[in-house]
Amino acid sequence: MRITGGKLRGRVVGGKVRPGVRPTSSRVREALFSMVGQNLEGVSVLDAFGGSGLLTFEAVSRGASVTTVERNRTAARQIQATADALDVQLDLRIDDVRNVLSSGEWEIVLMDPPYADDPVEWVAAGVLAATDVLVIEHRSGPTLPPSVGMFDLDRSRRHGESVLTIYRARSGSS
Repeated sequence: MRITGGKLRGRVVGGKVRPGVRPTSSRVREALFSMVGQNLEGVSVLDAFGGSGLLTFEAVSRGASVTTVERNRTAARQIQATADALDVQLDLRIDDVRNVLSSGEWEIVLMDPPYADDPVEWVAAGVLAATDVLVIEHRSGPTLPPSVGMFDLDRSRRHGESVLTIYRARSGSS
């Protein structure tokens, strides 16, 4: 798995992916950062479901200051080992994502929850921590609401079985 853009473009990320982790494909990652921006210099990002760390390192590669949440200690150690190998800094939290979502605010919140989870519930939780943009990757099928709190659905794009849905804060709400 390689980073698709930014200063770390082409660098290899991670080792063996543990069972149950579904790394975001390069095509979906490229689409995601095409929609939210390639230059994230100085932007605070929360990667709410660290998993393989791919979204974390894509955001770091583009200049973001990233907080990553992973509740599985083995996966978290692998994310930290990759950060060390790439010589990048991140705020890695081994915790339940709900605890972290309620502990602060980030300009962009990236959520790639397990496909078995109801994405509507994660949208409601994610907008509480996002100030500008919420991105949720989910399975195709569920229809997400057109607005949640001060966020409106900006766009939703299907990529195979994955859907990227982007919410943006209404003007003047952040």
